[in-house]
Amino acid sequence: MGELEIFEKKPLGGISLKELINQLAENGEAEAEKFLAGQVDNIKPRGIKLPEDHVVLMLGGSNGILRAVAIQLLFGEGIPVYGVHYDRPRMQIGHYHVQAMKRKAEEVGIDTRWWNRDATNPEVIKEVIEIIRKRYSVVHLINGIAAGATKRYEKYGEIFIKDLDVRFHPILQVPDFSKIENIRRLGLVKVETATDKDIERTNKFMGTSTMLWAEPLAEAGLLKPGESIVAFTDYDFEKDDPVYGMGPLAGAKILQRKSMAEIRDKYKVDTVRLCYPAMDTTALGAIPGGVLMFALSAVILKENNSFKNLKELASETVTMFDGNFENGELRMDKEFQRYLPEFHERSELLKPDEIHDVFLPLTELDLP
Repeated sequence: MGELEIFEKKPLGGISLKELINQLAENGEAEAEKFLAGQVDNIKPRGIKLPEDHVVLMLGGSNGILRAVAIQLLFGEGIPVYGVHYDRPRMQIGHYHVQAMKRKAEEVGIDTRWWNRDATNPEVIKEVIEIIRKRYSVVHLINGIAAGATKRYEKYGEIFIKDLDVRFHPILQVPDFSKIENIRRLGLVKVETATDKDIERTNKFMGTSTMLWAEPLAEAGLLKPGESIVAFTDYDFEKDDPVYGMGPLAGAKILQRKSMAEIRDKYKVDTVRLCYPAMDTTALGAIPGGVLMFALSAVILKENNSFKNLKELASETVTMFDGNFENGELRMDKEFQRYLPEFHERSELLKPDEIHDVFLPLTELDLP
């Protein structure tokens, strides 16, 4: 990798803060409405039914895969969805996505309610539960909080790894593969080491937050034995992954998996690991190596007629409510895992002057 240049991996592909704020203020609402309309028009119902006194409660859901799941549940299946997300309206598209979903749900007569608050705050948890219990008897909880340190544990030290420098959509805040020139270069990015504060925060939001909700939901009688489902979004990382497998993200996922077992045993509810492949979400702008992981794996999956976009993955996700998953897992990453060895081989050989030829197939995909 000596011939590769080192570049700084900047959030959202390096868009300036001023441009980001201006773009959202001027175009955020319209872009979110347009994006949602296109998805709703093409949604394919799965025929999932829940009793009228059931509600799906999401932690996260304003962007990424859980937003796609919320859309499938609300507008594909007619299932009420409540959510607690945490977005800065001036800087994050999630705020506008939520407002668009709320307006559309009101238009078609589906109940949805969202709180832009810290989902780990006990007062927020209490407030949300008090409101839910006035209308619903059973809660299904899906935790998709993404607020972790994309760094390595100190014992592993810093490292430089391959990644792609890609332009992000200035409003939707996802990598923009619609034009091949948006892929600017292949190079090396630095992975720093995590502080104790980084680890503590990651564990709080992504490691133990499910249990923070499970206990009071059960106490309120909303987490019903034999009826409720508790799930979290998981990435089945490789143990030797230089970022995900050797840092706080791995530690947090392991904590979540342990909490699922505790919740299942203590409250007698079904628990599900929602196992996803690398996906084209905002998070790729923060995870070193993340853009390359998604882009190259997507090319390989496309070559093998196995690529699935967020909408297709969301459609599969809602099958968790028909009970046909095995061993507490819903695997939507089987093909991704199958082709990981090929990803590593091709990533190792990839050269900077090859990127436009290699990644041209991404311009043909329906992304995000």
